[in-house]
Amino acid sequence: MSRRCNAGLREAIIQTSLELGSQLGEDGLTMRGIASRLGVSATALYQHFESKASILREIRVYGIDLLYDALSPALQQELDPIETMRQIARRYIDFARDNKWLYSVLMEHDQLEWTELAPEEISRGLRPLHAVRQAMAQGKEAGAWRDDINIELAAFQLWASVHGLCSLLNNGRFNEQHPAFPVPDEKSLIDVFVDGCVRAFLE
Repeated sequence: MSRRCNAGLREAIIQTSLELGSQLGEDGLTMRGIASRLGVSATALYQHFESKASILREIRVYGIDLLYDALSPALQQELDPIETMRQIARRYIDFARDNKWLYSVLMEHDQLEWTELAPEEISRGLRPLHAVRQAMAQGKEAGAWRDDINIELAAFQLWASVHGLCSLLNNGRFNEQHPAFPVPDEKSLIDVFVDGCVRAFLE
C-alpha cells in the first residue's frame, strides 16, 4: 500500500471512529466495528493503531483542533473585548452541544499524558486555552477588565465555568422537568450564563 493510501486510511479510521462513537458511545466503538464500517480487515486497522485506546487518543488530538477552529473566528472579528469573550464562550458551548460524545472524550476522560507528548503536540493541544488567554489579554490592554484581573486565572475561571455548564447540559442535568432548575429555554439560559461569566471580569 502506498504512503498516500496509508495516510488516507488513517484519516478514514479517525473519521469513522468519531462517527461510530457519536452514534453508539464508547462501548459501541470497537476495532471490529470500525473495520466493518470501512470495509477493510482488522489487520489493516492494526497497521495504523495498536488498540482502541490509541484511536481515542488520536480522536482527542483531532477534536482539540476542531474545538480551536470553532473558537478562533471570535478572535478574527473586529469586536470589542467584551463581545469577543462572549462569542468565545458561546462558541465553546455550541461545540460541546453539537459534539456531545467528542466533548466527553476531550474533557471528561483521563487527561492526556503530557509528559509523553512532543513540544509541538503540547502546543497544538493548548491552542483552545491560548485563544481564551489571548482574548483576556486583549481585553486587559483595552481596559475592559478590572485592574486586579490575572489573565491566567481569569482564562481558567471562564473555562471551568463554561465547562461545568456544558457537562450539566450534555448529561441531561438541566431540563424542563427538573424539580429545582427547570429549563424551558436552553438558549436563554446560555445567554444569561455567558453574560454573567463575562461581567465577573468587568469594573
